[in-house]
Amino acid sequence: MLKRMIFIAVLMAYSFSFAQDITPQGFRDNEWRMKADYYRSLRERAAEGGGGVLLDQTDYDVKYWELDIDVTDIGGQQVWGVVTMTSEAVVGNLTSIDYDYHYAMEVDSVKMSGSNVVFNHHSSILTITLDRAYSIGEQFTTVVYYHGHPPGGGFGSFTWETHSGQPIVSTLSEPEGAREWWPCKDMPHDKCDSADVLITVPVNLVGTSNGELVSNTDNGDGTRTFHWHISYPITTYLISLAISNYQSFTNWYIGLEGDSMPVTHYVYPEHYNNAVTDLSITPAAIAFYASKFGEYPFLNEKYGHSVFPWGGAMEHQCNTSYGSSLIRGDHYYDWILVHELSHQWFGDMITCDIWPDIWMNEGFASYCEALWTEHLNGYSSYVSYMTSNNSVYDPSGPIYNPSELFDGNTVYNKGSWVLHMLRGVMGDSAFFTGMYAYANHPQHQYGTITTREFQHIMEEPYGDSLGWFFDEWVWGMNRPTYVHSWMKEDKGNGQYEIFLHVRQTQSTPAPNIFTMPIRVYPRINGIDTVITVWNDARIADYRFIVVGNPTTMDFDKYTWILKSASSESYRTNIVTFDIPDGQVNENYSATIEARGGVQPYTFAVMSGALPSGLLLNSATGEISGIPSAEGDYNFTVRCTDSSNPSQFDDQNFSMAVAPSVGGCVYIIGDSNGNGSFNGIDVTYSVNYLKGIGGEPVNICDCGEYGSIYAAADINGNCVFNGLDVTYGVNYLKGIGPAPSACPACPPAN
Repeated sequence: MLKRMIFIAVLMAYSFSFAQDITPQGFRDNEWRMKADYYRSLRERAAEGGGGVLLDQTDYDVKYWELDIDVTDIGGQQVWGVVTMTSEAVVGNLTSIDYDYHYAMEVDSVKMSGSNVVFNHHSSILTITLDRAYSIGEQFTTVVYYHGHPPGGGFGSFTWETHSGQPIVSTLSEPEGAREWWPCKDMPHDKCDSADVLITVPVNLVGTSNGELVSNTDNGDGTRTFHWHISYPITTYLISLAISNYQSFTNWYIGLEGDSMPVTHYVYPEHYNNAVTDLSITPAAIAFYASKFGEYPFLNEKYGHSVFPWGGAMEHQCNTSYGSSLIRGDHYYDWILVHELSHQWFGDMITCDIWPDIWMNEGFASYCEALWTEHLNGYSSYVSYMTSNNSVYDPSGPIYNPSELFDGNTVYNKGSWVLHMLRGVMGDSAFFTGMYAYANHPQHQYGTITTREFQHIMEEPYGDSLGWFFDEWVWGMNRPTYVHSWMKEDKGNGQYEIFLHVRQTQSTPAPNIFTMPIRVYPRINGIDTVITVWNDARIADYRFIVVGNPTTMDFDKYTWILKSASSESYRTNIVTFDIPDGQVNENYSATIEARGGVQPYTFAVMSGALPSGLLLNSATGEISGIPSAEGDYNFTVRCTDSSNPSQFDDQNFSMAVAPSVGGCVYIIGDSNGNGSFNGIDVTYSVNYLKGIGGEPVNICDCGEYGSIYAAADINGNCVFNGLDVTYGVNYLKGIGPAPSACPACPPAN
């Protein structure tokens, strides 16, 4: 009881805060805290064995339900209802099912095929023993008769309030509050295919819900019944009731193919004129989102608003509940209107499969606020909206299944930034192609989605994997911190080479490296030139040629990356990123270049080793020589400048040395590699064999004989030893045969 009282006090505090003007950040902060508190309370009750037990409920699939609810006892705050639900067994031998239904409510009876069946209502679980065992694919229908005073947790899943002396009864069931006023399967992933809602109210009131109004019947006993039919799939938490002395008006939306759809608003009579003004943008906003994501998803029914007491709004399918305090007559809260409207595509038509994917509802709608701003006022206003209204502070993330499931900073704001950055990565054409494909995907339209499934859909127009992006931004935390510097070098003929140095300095819990394309903007002759570099290293250098003298260079000028960034002076940096591979016995030359600092530079190998036969010139940075052994080599080169204190930069290099093309290139007898065979080569071989000289050059792969000194193997027996020295001396004296090659590796030259 104490927990319950504390929770209500918190809810009242949040509601009071909405009495002031609501900013986007304030709206999200209050909304997510209430959702998170309610969701947490459910889990706490589950852990304690109380009223929030979590159910699997995967043994049946809901197909249809009818909710017939009597809300005529306004003073007593009691409801009576009948829920008829048709489901399909997805396991064999199904003999019982569980519905979510709050322990504070009462069950009068449960019937199947007109006969009572056994049920047990305990700890917010309604367990029904079916009339027989059902096989996979068989359908069954239960009818639950119930009544009670809905406890109204969460945002006020069922509230009884007044305005100007008139009653206003309303619901807001997200995330799992529907169970507090009707028995149901209260999870987002199982949508019924269609539904009916019948609301009986006092004759002077109006009852609104989802779908299309089928009838408004005066029952002749001081009550009337509103029958709403929902012909599209709908998830449980989106079902709504709103009951008051509404005054309504209708705008019309003209669909992409010319079809007309009513946009009907149910508002308090006392603010009718202001509502006509504030809600007038709705058809134009529907048209805008339809142009981006495809036709409004519920065109055969309606869209509109039902005013209710809460300070925010809720995207109930076809019938958004809109806070009465948002009606001012000055369009001040248009951003809330378009946020909830965009949910009709992202959240209602396509719903997060499980709550950890909730960013795909709220992050998308928050991003759509910025798209609406861009539509009205251009790209600069869009960027301003993202950086101001959707600003993010750290710690932030992970977006998928954050510690606070509905966290406004992470789920709403950073979720919107994921889409903004994805647009930057993919480009406008591919991004909006992907978003359209997502909203119209045959496997997910009117169904549910997971984050990875969305990723795979966006990979199609991108043309490559986006796993790296989703891993760091959706599953990772915080943001990159960049430190950047640049310099330029006149290359002549009006050309300049730009050298850009980028460091990432973020610390845990952020990823060690964020992989992102970064746009830089050198300004040449008063015009920005955009250059995109691919940044996937903790420290990276880039160089590129431009025509004209760059005077400044902006780093991510249009904020395509959620980041922290600062500049520094350009220091000594190695600006050679890769060196070419080599071949055995082929002349090799590659120069490692550096810029910045004070010349002259000194180059040295700090770790690893160069291939045999190659040397690094410490003054010029040139690596040269003739590689004598194939293999893969990794080494680190340091460049130190002449400043005091000195600056240095290390760069890792990889190099492969391949066997000579077409065989081994050498001259028979040329042990020292000077290009000819003479007595000096004999002496060179003798000194090596005595252990007092260098090894012969031209090591060749000679098949079954292995690697040998092919040039020094003068007698051609595929082994180098003293016999080759004697053979060579005799030849040079004119008393022996000419040198011959090992038949397994004759010279290719």
